[in-house]
Amino acid sequence: MTPEERKEKLTQCLLCQYRMCAAGVITGAGYSVLRRATIRPGPWPMLAGGFVGTMGDFMFGYFVECAHLRETDQIFGRKEGTR
Repeated sequence: MTPEERKEKLTQCLLCQYRMCAAGVITGAGYSVLRRATIRPGPWPMLAGGFVGTMGDFMFGYFVECAHLRETDQIFGRKEGTR
């Protein structure tokens, strides 16, 4: 696989991650509904949950789900044959 193909597949793999973003938005919506008596209802809890979830998706995708597509030797500066 060429480096360009690897980058394209890694990008596609990372952009397919959505679970934590959806969970963050749902959690933010639930928080808004349950706390509507003490806080002013608005989109901010959902936006914050979506942002945190998106960052979690990228981290999980990069280090776990799409790890087989990363070029770890180039990222961490290791040479072939070394540990």
